[in-house]
Amino acid sequence: MSLEQLREEFLVDGDLGEKRLEDLIRKILPYCVVSRDGFVELRRADLSGKARVKLVLAARLIASMLDKAVSGDLTTEELSEQTGLRKNQAAARVKECFDERFAERSARGSYRARPHKIDAFLDDLVGSAGKKEGT
Repeated sequence: MSLEQLREEFLVDGDLGEKRLEDLIRKILPYCVVSRDGFVELRRADLSGKARVKLVLAARLIASMLDKAVSGDLTTEELSEQTGLRKNQAAARVKECFDERFAERSARGSYRARPHKIDAFLDDLVGSAGKKEGT
């Protein structure tokens, strides 16, 4: 492949952020929706506690990119309410997410997903769901 062909493939027109956001929404939509006030409603009950916490963090960050009125930050109380986990379980799972560098502390007691970690999480989630259906 010539340099010119590679250049055409590598340099693209348009907003890469918008395309990436569309892809993220398509991946996450089977698992949850977000109300206009920021409440994440999970559509799957068969996820682990940590997966639910990651999903809520990811959904809120994506929603905040679409609507500035929705905060990407969540407290452990909000995570508990939106995942269905007890507060101590939600706190333990979000700490695991923080330790794995999936989440970051945005303020005292608040967490948010790291944008560059969401794709891999959703790919793993979609892949593991496909494996369950295939077995």
